[in-house]
Amino acid sequence: MTLGEHLEELRQRLIYSMIVVFVFMVITLYFGSEIHSLLISPYRKVLGPNAHFFQIQLMAPFIIYLKTSFLLSVLVALPILLYILWGFIVPAVDKKTERWGKFIIIFSTLLFWSGLALCWFTVFEGFLRVFLVVLRPDGIDPYLPIDEYYDLFFNLHLVFGASFQLPIVLILLGRLGILSSKFLFYRWRESVLIIAVVSAVLSPGPDVFSMMMLLLPLTFLFFLSAFIMMLMEKAD
Repeated sequence: MTLGEHLEELRQRLIYSMIVVFVFMVITLYFGSEIHSLLISPYRKVLGPNAHFFQIQLMAPFIIYLKTSFLLSVLVALPILLYILWGFIVPAVDKKTERWGKFIIIFSTLLFWSGLALCWFTVFEGFLRVFLVVLRPDGIDPYLPIDEYYDLFFNLHLVFGASFQLPIVLILLGRLGILSSKFLFYRWRESVLIIAVVSAVLSPGPDVFSMMMLLLPLTFLFFLSAFIMMLMEKAD
């Protein structure tokens, strides 16, 4: 294929990706009210069923609906989008690399969704409770601006989702010969310390709870990655 044909193929796949995102956006916008009620449920569990938000910016609700629709569409359609883009690379790789690519797409997506699930079910509500109830002085209204809540919601969830890509990074570095399982096991103390520092930096607040909820699964994923790398090295 010529350079022009490659660019045309890439353009078509980007168009397919945008169509997929658009279809999911239409669905999420249609169910916008239900999705909004679901996403603010941790806030109301912490402050009560009558908890409300403040609207500071005129366009805030409209922008939030669009932003929420887009982000949710990308997250739900993530494996489809990765598969479409991977199809552009497949002709240039061998069969073994093609199989590994499909495995990475599935594994990466599951890890990302696992990070989101961990944040949703265990971290986010506790984070809100710490700062809106436990550490709130008397006489201060705990209610948040709606755009600030959604920024916090997505930032915290994306941090957990992205952090759970640690095994993908380590395994890829292992396949490239940059890291080995022996090195990771030998330097596990230093590695856990680095993970602790990164968890403290990425955690959106100074509370130990959110840091530990990120540190513990990342430490587990580190050792899991080292074990998988060891098996792959023996298989080679």
